[in-house]
Amino acid sequence: MMYSLNATFFLNSGLKSFIALIFIGSGLLFGQDKKIYQLPSGPEGPGEFGAYYSRLDYDPEWDKDWRIGEHPDIVVRFDNGGHKLVFWRGTSYIPSWVSENGIWYTNEFVERRNVHSSNTTSIVEPMSDKQCRYSQVRIIENNDARVVVHWRYAPVDVTYEHPFINQETGWFDWVDEYYTIYPNAKGVRKITAHSSNLIKWMEFQEAIVINQPGTLPHDNIQNEAMSIANMKGEHITYVWDENGAPPFDKNPPMANIFKVNLKSKWQPFALVSPPKEFDNLITPYRGTGNDSFFNWWDHWPVSQDASDGRGAESADRPSHSSLGHIALAIDPPVDSWGTYGYNTIINNQALEWTATEWGALDLMFKKPENLKGGITFSFDYANLWTSDIKLIMYDRFSEITEEIELSKLGTGFKTNNKNFNTYTADIMLEDFQGDAQIDSMYEIYLEIAGSDEPSTFLLDNIKLSAKKGDFVYSLNFNEPDGTFIESLNLPDQAQWEPYSRTDYSITKLMLHGMTTGTVEDLVPFAKSWDNPANLIVRGNEFLNEGYDPTEMAYVIKRKSPNPSQVELILNADENTPVIDPAFIIKGWGDRTFNLELNGDRLNNGTDYRFGFRKTLESTDLIIWLDNETENGEVKIELVVK
Repeated sequence: MMYSLNATFFLNSGLKSFIALIFIGSGLLFGQDKKIYQLPSGPEGPGEFGAYYSRLDYDPEWDKDWRIGEHPDIVVRFDNGGHKLVFWRGTSYIPSWVSENGIWYTNEFVERRNVHSSNTTSIVEPMSDKQCRYSQVRIIENNDARVVVHWRYAPVDVTYEHPFINQETGWFDWVDEYYTIYPNAKGVRKITAHSSNLIKWMEFQEAIVINQPGTLPHDNIQNEAMSIANMKGEHITYVWDENGAPPFDKNPPMANIFKVNLKSKWQPFALVSPPKEFDNLITPYRGTGNDSFFNWWDHWPVSQDASDGRGAESADRPSHSSLGHIALAIDPPVDSWGTYGYNTIINNQALEWTATEWGALDLMFKKPENLKGGITFSFDYANLWTSDIKLIMYDRFSEITEEIELSKLGTGFKTNNKNFNTYTADIMLEDFQGDAQIDSMYEIYLEIAGSDEPSTFLLDNIKLSAKKGDFVYSLNFNEPDGTFIESLNLPDQAQWEPYSRTDYSITKLMLHGMTTGTVEDLVPFAKSWDNPANLIVRGNEFLNEGYDPTEMAYVIKRKSPNPSQVELILNADENTPVIDPAFIIKGWGDRTFNLELNGDRLNNGTDYRFGFRKTLESTDLIIWLDNETENGEVKIELVVK
């Protein structure tokens, strides 16, 4: 049975007081006159577009512990609605879109796994930076045409340990994210992750709704929670039920756009360039939570507890619900871990692994299926030096691990020093269930422990299948000799292609924002960024430097010392529409101008907006044009006054 929050609200100086609030039958109970403070996002309603430093106070008991000044937080406001973009210390400065009725949403951050770095003990992410020790925000640009906010952070575990510390320099992972936002509440998220280990698992996006205190996830999220589309406008909306998220198995081909359907007028969206191959770029976050179709945890935001995964039991504190991913990072089909004395390669079409007592090998199968009826597990092996082989079953939601020693399951297990043999075991999971939720098993590992002396073995053709059902998960090592294990990837995984990369950094781009339209309404906007109309710059006084997707803007550079005008022409069609274009004219100076569109004089503030960006080298002009043209010529002329 589902329960909704019924309460009498009293507004007094920004706090909401629940009076005798009882959840009958759900086990959720608030005492008489318990004050429930709402996450702060600044004044309600529309405001002058721009970024504002502020101090967003929350609960007085929570506020008093912060060692901060008067301007620790940033709020971006919009003049066409009460929605906002908020960078608040209570979320560790993880940027959040806030709807006009106070529902928060974020596209996450860069996340690393603790098992890949020997000194980290929990998930490594800015969520764990409860005191914002390594998370900082600052306003880079703030004018009528656009806002640019820089968020810099270092992912940490809950003990503030850093991953992948360079032993020579002391440097560890850092991330720079730039948020370029225009007056239409749309913009670019530019993410650059700096690391000495770019190969290991790294996540860049997760669709997360933040539930205000006093609300359950379904008070904020429609059951039809996510709508997904491709660049052709083909689309689908998925419905959550008692089993949580559906499998997202009906995505339109090459889908790259999604919208989260909150219970609000303004709703968040995100998109990236379409995948070059395969169709599963956007995938669900599975699972349910207490009294809700949606999963929800309350270890973040606001909480100062050293936890990276506490399931919420009541609505008396803020919580969050995860809905889906863009290009969820999937480990290579075999994920090896351990930092000392091992070498893992593919040799003779088999996995060859050499380990010492400091090494251990996990082969991870990630397949959230109903496995209650049991599984069949098999693999081919040679030179197997130890009988210490276990299947480890990990239930993500209850965090219970089951360990099954394969050598005790029958006579199929044996060692051989020359030829490959096949080991097969039929496992009835009920026999090992204990307190784990076997029917929602999330990860399954084959673990082969290390030894006191370096030893080598070969594995191939690993298969895991459900005894009731047709799913088979198979790993065959068919790579050329000498291939390192880190280079393997699942063959059917769609990729979020990097914008750029170096030996120590990787940059990705994502468009995001708020909309009142449908997911298919976002297609022309996506095309205008991913396949922008060609720009023609008339005359010899300016140089066309092309379209910059990191700023969602055309870039022009002044050549003449005293230009009198510049004429810009864009030819729009169905595949290259012009949607609210932005222009950066480097070296323009502080000259005033008149602007015409197809011969008609435009009005500043309504038809277009402009601002100046001062750099060490020049003063640049930024123009944002409120115009949508999907077929025809767009002629823009700036005439210096």
